[in-house]
Amino acid sequence: LNVRNPNAMAFVLLDKSIGALRGIFGMSDDPVLTIDEYISSSSDENAIILGGVDGEETCSFTRVCCLFNFRGYLKRQAVYCCKTCLDITGKVAGICFQCSLICHNEHEITELYTKRNFRCDCGNSRFKDAAPCQLWEEKDDLNVNNRYDQTFGGLFCTCSRPYPDPDAEDEPEMFQCGICEDWFHLNHIGLPEGFKPDESYEELTCPACVERLPLLWLYHFENSQKRSELPDASIDASISQAAVEERPSKRLRLSSEENTCLLSNVRQACSCSAENPTRDHLSKLAVNGAHFPSPIFWPSNWRTLILCHCDQCKELYKSLNIGFLMDPEDTIAHYMEVGRVRVNQMDSEYNSAISTALSELPHPAAVTVARGISKLKSAIEDFLTQHREKGHVSLFFCLFLLL
Repeated sequence: LNVRNPNAMAFVLLDKSIGALRGIFGMSDDPVLTIDEYISSSSDENAIILGGVDGEETCSFTRVCCLFNFRGYLKRQAVYCCKTCLDITGKVAGICFQCSLICHNEHEITELYTKRNFRCDCGNSRFKDAAPCQLWEEKDDLNVNNRYDQTFGGLFCTCSRPYPDPDAEDEPEMFQCGICEDWFHLNHIGLPEGFKPDESYEELTCPACVERLPLLWLYHFENSQKRSELPDASIDASISQAAVEERPSKRLRLSSEENTCLLSNVRQACSCSAENPTRDHLSKLAVNGAHFPSPIFWPSNWRTLILCHCDQCKELYKSLNIGFLMDPEDTIAHYMEVGRVRVNQMDSEYNSAISTALSELPHPAAVTVARGISKLKSAIEDFLTQHREKGHVSLFFCLFLLL
């Protein structure tokens, strides 16, 4: 799920303008053109961007309910950094999707994918002498709970390079760690060139987080032992599928796992009685030839099916600042599902609005608009075709479509 694509912001804007207009005028699709392919392949990126968006012109700093404004930190939202403002202030900061379009629409923006427990910085003290927030002026000077890392400076991975990297001949995929939320080239975290994770993986934990949280390696090792004991891969697959299909909340309520600590079983399987196992002991717990602290690619629903959910372990996770692992709404899968619903809602709203506007035009004017749209569509398709190999789409064209 967490694979970086540099075209996400461009895709969602193209989808809003081109997609609706194409349907209204019944434009035929030339099979050699690429817009539909781009938009189709970007459905996940659209969902990621819109998962934390409530309104097109509302800064995510505030959430309005009845007569009250609740200003808090969102569980997860798409976050961007503005390099233009960073060059002025020298202070890293994060802004929401709406502010990136409206308050920083002529600036150089870097997409950071999603961040948890984050509040938009646009217009606060981190932007002194730079861009003010045009959407919500009444903000705290600082968002004290925001956590900043190198990604807010536009740098990623252990190599601390930008993405896309202007000096890279071939831009390799990057994968996001579900714990620290940094992005990594797989060959830079100890994996061989050309390595591909299993398609069923849901989340990555990077080596630095594995080393900081050795408990996760114990769970990883114990889970691998369980899988190796299964007599047949097809049985393994059927068991995994059944677990996925069964609602996690129901499964937990109907079992005794909520009150039974699984950690003792995990430590027993790892021959580890110590609460804080030594590195020497952990290094002996190899998983498919990989030794601690190698990256972990977790299977689907691993938070529910592998981690212990007893009250004592929940408190332990909180003390380690990973309590979010127990929150089903923290997962990218949940966030993207919310985003997909919003994408569909926006499509319907834009189709309706454009249809209403065009129905009020005189017929000659409507024909002229249709021809203009057709020419614009062809120009954009040509542009995308020319630049698809360069790994980027110009945001100028996307913003132009919204005018």
